[in-house]
Amino acid sequence: MKFSSIRSNLSETLIKGALVLLPFLLSFYFLYWFAGIIDRVFSRMLVPFGFEGLPFGVGIGVGIVVLYVVGKISEFLIANLVKEWLEGLIKSVPIVGSVFGPIRDLTNYFKGSEVETQGKAVIVTFEHPNFKIAGFLTRSDLETLPTKDILTDLVAVYIPLAYMVGGGFTVFVNKNQVKDLDMPFDKAMQASLSAWILKGADDKIKNPSNGF
Repeated sequence: MKFSSIRSNLSETLIKGALVLLPFLLSFYFLYWFAGIIDRVFSRMLVPFGFEGLPFGVGIGVGIVVLYVVGKISEFLIANLVKEWLEGLIKSVPIVGSVFGPIRDLTNYFKGSEVETQGKAVIVTFEHPNFKIAGFLTRSDLETLPTKDILTDLVAVYIPLAYMVGGGFTVFVNKNQVKDLDMPFDKAMQASLSAWILKGADDKIKNPSNGF
């Protein structure tokens, strides 16, 4: 076997190995990075109580306990009243309020909206030119938006960009152009971010119907 053939075979094998390991390495790196942030944030909460130089993992444990307690407390009416008061207080602070509002709306969107049609994976059809695009319904009533444009019968659909977590754009289209995509939110989001290469993109779509 010639040296060039051996080198080519070795190169192809290394590339295949890298492609197999890359998703695992990136996933674990992201998990480690995120866990480090959680650990540092909640470890600092213990500093005023005299706990310093804590080993890695203690902050994560404290964070889990705090999140669980906050989640249970949020089920009570008094907690909702306190949360609304705090939200109003934060929103009144210049700059901080403008950052807090969008983040709160985004978290509310991912944890489930009060409006059933929001958050659905949908297919938007454009006639000129003729093509379809997948996205997520973010708002089904645009008439309250502060604009002089006529937005009756229009909805807002968010189109995520492939391989760009958090990247995307929003289009306002007529309700008749939007059809439900029979896929769970998480599968549809994964498929969108991977340019629909994921197996989730191959899930059977059951006669999508207009959801309005």
